[in-house]
Amino acid sequence: MSLENRIKDIWFGNSCWKYPLLPLSALYAAVTSVRRFLYRRNILKSYRSSIPVIVVGNIMVGGNGKTPVVVGIADYFRKNGFRVAVVSRGYKAHPPAYPYEVTAESPAEHSGDEPKLILKRTGAAVIIDPVRSRAAALAEKQADVIITDDGLQHYALKRDVEIIVMDGIRRTGNGHLFPAGPLREGEWRLKSADYLINNGGELREGEIPMKLEADGVLPVDETLSPLPDGAEIIALAGIGSPARFYDTLSGMGYRIVRTIEIGDHEKADIKLLMNEERDYPLVMTEKDFVKYTGCGLKNSYYVPVSAVLPENFYGELLSKVKQLSAGK
Repeated sequence: MSLENRIKDIWFGNSCWKYPLLPLSALYAAVTSVRRFLYRRNILKSYRSSIPVIVVGNIMVGGNGKTPVVVGIADYFRKNGFRVAVVSRGYKAHPPAYPYEVTAESPAEHSGDEPKLILKRTGAAVIIDPVRSRAAALAEKQADVIITDDGLQHYALKRDVEIIVMDGIRRTGNGHLFPAGPLREGEWRLKSADYLINNGGELREGEIPMKLEADGVLPVDETLSPLPDGAEIIALAGIGSPARFYDTLSGMGYRIVRTIEIGDHEKADIKLLMNEERDYPLVMTEKDFVKYTGCGLKNSYYVPVSAVLPENFYGELLSKVKQLSAGK
């Protein structure tokens, strides 16, 4: 069993290996509790932006569908006349300097995959910096509202609205804090957010339903013919929940003959992809696609997805932000 699969078994299965890790989880809980207390009492200083800040995050390690929610909110606000800036840590990004504003010409190595995707899908200003307060200070000069992609636990930046996105199938795993479990913060944190979005699972009281909807299969090269229905394909997924992507492809009628599974935010060897694509078309997530733009991949496709959320959620959020803007 690989290390990654062993970790998944501990976090989401019934492995007894979680028990030796519980003392470390207790230490993690103590450290994070003290940190929250220090920020709450203003002993550690946090930055208050001059414009409303919406945090979209989760309490679990890994991907839960946050980025499609960020894209959906940014798109909705822009259509309603708001200038939107998205702030991100820029995980796996290596820009020449911080804060770094992502542009269409930014290589994925500088921007990271998710910031590049957000810019491509929304046209909003996207600024990356591990110090999100520094990114927010730059963002507020050109925007009416800031959306942070992740950052729920980044208390150095004050927020006006908190949105937690939860994997509706895995929920909180074994319920333990890291490293014995997948949680960054305890389950109590779910009750403190303004909105709790359930991605693809059975709803519980107070949760907002969400599903990810594929927007077709698009060629990476516009000269490439559309992918035939029912085609045999190789699937590439460098995301937190690759099984969800494979299920989407199967549900669209494609037959997966082989998978290339890499870590979340990781990049596959381009030579491997050039070899793999010779016998079957290669189909990847949109997040992976932005990492290989300009690499010359042939016979390759990607699947953009959108978060489908209730219209009243967007309307209520818009009203809340308008009220916050009036009071700033």
